[in-house]
Amino acid sequence: MEKTWFAFVLFVLLSPSIVFSQAFASVTVGVTEGNWIEYNVSYIGEPPEGHDITWARMEIVETKGANITIRITSKFPDQRREEQTTILNLETGHLIDAFIIPAYLKTGDTFLDENKGNVTINGTAQKTIAGAERTLVYLTTSEVTTYWDRDTGVAVEGSATLADFTMVTIAEKTNMWDPEAASSNTTLAYILIAAIVTSLVLVAIFVRRRGKRKTTRMLY
Repeated sequence: MEKTWFAFVLFVLLSPSIVFSQAFASVTVGVTEGNWIEYNVSYIGEPPEGHDITWARMEIVETKGANITIRITSKFPDQRREEQTTILNLETGHLIDAFIIPAYLKTGDTFLDENKGNVTINGTAQKTIAGAERTLVYLTTSEVTTYWDRDTGVAVEGSATLADFTMVTIAEKTNMWDPEAASSNTTLAYILIAAIVTSLVLVAIFVRRRGKRKTTRMLY
């Protein structure tokens, strides 16, 4: 009887650990130490002083499990800069302003935000971001629209409408993908398509000429 009770208690104690492990396994971190991304920030209307950031840079300082240490540098109209380092946790939903979410989400998937609960991805889109064509996932509400890069989980574009102004943020540079490589891939694709089309045209001309020769021989 004592052994049975001990086994039951052990099961109860281990169950939360099992659930935690499964939950953690479902969260994919898509960034690594040394990654960075820069943003341009613009406004419609007049933001209050102290909230009028014009440029920002986010750097990944460290990743450890679901924890991501980031450093954010913000620039203001007077060229003043402020720097802040904080730790995000994708598993507990400590996302601050959802700078980074789990990677490889798709339409209908959810992620945890400690302030909002489970947040559902509304859809996917293809956009050119920082010089390369990227697959994005997005969330849209009456006040906020945010796009994240699907493969990294990093926020790349967004707009927020407040009482007196609207803030628009767009990523302009990053080292997480190579715009030149993307451009080269596009050029190569065009070259391959052109080569295939040319080959088909040449084959069609050859077949047509061969047919004409056979017709001429039959007339004699």
